[in-house]
Amino acid sequence: MDKFSENMQTLLKDMNNVDALLPQLLAEFPPIIAVAKSMQGTLLTLHSSFSGLVTQMSRMTDTASAMGQAFDSSKADDYFYLPPEAFDNPDFQRGLKLFLSPDGKAARFIITHDADPATPKGIAAVKPELNAAHEAVKGTPLANAKFYLTGTAAVYNDIQTGSKYDLMIVGIAALTLIFVVMVIITRALVASLVIVGTVLISLGAAFGLSVLVWQHIFGLELNWIAPVFGLIILLAVGSDYNLLLVSRFQEEIGAGLRTGVIRSMGETGGVVTAAGLVFAFTMMSMVASDLRSIGQAGSTIGLGLLFDTLVVRSLMTPSIAALLGRWFWWPQRVRTRPASYMLRPFGPRRLVRSLLLGEPVDATPKPTALVGADHANP
Repeated sequence: MDKFSENMQTLLKDMNNVDALLPQLLAEFPPIIAVAKSMQGTLLTLHSSFSGLVTQMSRMTDTASAMGQAFDSSKADDYFYLPPEAFDNPDFQRGLKLFLSPDGKAARFIITHDADPATPKGIAAVKPELNAAHEAVKGTPLANAKFYLTGTAAVYNDIQTGSKYDLMIVGIAALTLIFVVMVIITRALVASLVIVGTVLISLGAAFGLSVLVWQHIFGLELNWIAPVFGLIILLAVGSDYNLLLVSRFQEEIGAGLRTGVIRSMGETGGVVTAAGLVFAFTMMSMVASDLRSIGQAGSTIGLGLLFDTLVVRSLMTPSIAALLGRWFWWPQRVRTRPASYMLRPFGPRRLVRSLLLGEPVDATPKPTALVGADHANP
């Protein structure tokens, strides 16, 4: 009971406070009611004012929606409406002269790139842009229109395409001419094909090493001019060095195929190798140039010359000649062994011995020691 009595006293105090506050709150209600009535009147006025405007905006929205649906349904339509007042605008006339030809049969579009147009990414976007333009006019009266693209990316794309075709034409023409000259000089189809093939291997190695050094090690794109210069010079120098070696093979063929290869390498190896190394390091000195394209072209040529001198001419060409043997000189007929080998007083070639030594064809071969004694003491 004591606890209940204490709580009741506390509640009684709170009720007394509420009793004191209620008259004050009641006195504040009339101003609040007046403000609410004023807001009600304002809202009613706004509603009456905006009701007509909302109706007009609804009609405008319906018109725009209908126009959008009409344009969307006519997907092949290539026309749009301009009010006559637009042509009287000086700014519009200035833009019209910039984007349309005087006869109205040509239009200019400006395309912006997210990346640098002079980079491979910008150049690669040229063809998709033209394809997108052709796709946009399919099924329209402009389906037969011609599109031309210009700008930095388009110019570099034309240079890249032109250099690719020029490089192909120059390479095929040079290889064909080299093959014809080699056939005339060596009179051997296989030897000429080997020379041309080793030159192609040198070219591939030069371009591969150049890409490895510049693009994968230094992180710099290889300039388009480097393969062009490298192709021209390496074709000339590579075929020249191989022709010198093969011509020396031909001069020493009388000593036998393998012996001729050994003698040719011994007599011409030092001179040709020294010449190739001097030329290679001279071209590689162009790396010191401030122009990156000049340095890349010089390094490409130098790497190709080093590979041709130290690998192709010193290892590949002699190895191929030794492996092919007499087929290396096809269609020429050459002896795989020296001519002195046939003058030996023994061996299975009775017809050759009969022609060279005057022996009868049907002579029975004698033991080597006796035959040697007979010839030693005729």
